[in-house]
Amino acid sequence: MKKCCFILLYFGRMPSGFPLFLRSCRCNPSFDWLIITDDRTAYDYPDNVHCHYCSFGEIRQRLQSFFAFPIALSTPYKLCDFRPAYGMVFEEELRDYRYWGYCDNDVIFGDLEHFLSDAHMENYDKLFCLGHLVVFRNTEENNRIFLSEGVYRDVFTTEKNQIFDECYCNRSNIHDLFLRCGKRVYEKDLSANFDILSTNFVRITFQSASRTFVRDAAESLYVWDNGRLLRYYQRNGELETEDLLYIHLQERIMRTDRRVLNAQRYKIVPNAFLPLETDCINAATFPHIRKKTISFHLLRYHCKWKLRKLKRLFRR
Repeated sequence: MKKCCFILLYFGRMPSGFPLFLRSCRCNPSFDWLIITDDRTAYDYPDNVHCHYCSFGEIRQRLQSFFAFPIALSTPYKLCDFRPAYGMVFEEELRDYRYWGYCDNDVIFGDLEHFLSDAHMENYDKLFCLGHLVVFRNTEENNRIFLSEGVYRDVFTTEKNQIFDECYCNRSNIHDLFLRCGKRVYEKDLSANFDILSTNFVRITFQSASRTFVRDAAESLYVWDNGRLLRYYQRNGELETEDLLYIHLQERIMRTDRRVLNAQRYKIVPNAFLPLETDCINAATFPHIRKKTISFHLLRYHCKWKLRKLKRLFRR
């Protein structure tokens, strides 16, 4: 059997960094991706990324066919709540895989095999807590755990997103259901995820026990290097390096310097993918590598948040 397939449903135009997302997929040949979208842009899809085109209406009909009650799915964003059901809904597409998962498209992957080796994955039924990337052992029982307590019906009939696909705050979600069913779960956060409200990169690492995020504002350099995703930072005067599973660029408009599309290495700053200034990253060069850029991210985010709030008030 094949190892693992990630399912990504996305309707609308893919983010500007999508070619780099695909390139990071290409560098993980033991993993596959199934992308279902209505964006027919001629991207360079690698052999391990299978793109199927369909409309949002067609995917809504497919999801509805699995439930006897009318589901609430008027916008693509609501699909996040239906992700835990993908193992059942796409059972035929997943039949040849030992594991399956879901992920976002605003991520860049590191060396997945380094973190998700066969020996490691064999110990768990579910890996990771956050919806950017989650992995399940592909069994009929696991793929129906979302049905186990009936909460799914409330989630699937409510238009507002209920964050059912990830462990967050104290909401009832797929992660809690796996824990209550006595399943083996891996909870450590191995990603580079960032505070949305910060213009610069302020890393927030999820702590599953407390359901909180630990902030780390230390100056860091994030580099994609031939399939590895690396974080460089200084500690006690020494330059440290950390391998990461993926970097998540939520709510950020990222500019892509065309020189990085075929580069073996590039850096990731808060609003852009850029070439590195040097071939050698060490304690001497680290302070001189530009790690920040002028960014309107914070202004854009607050304007977007205010607009959403005004729309809600207008509807009332």
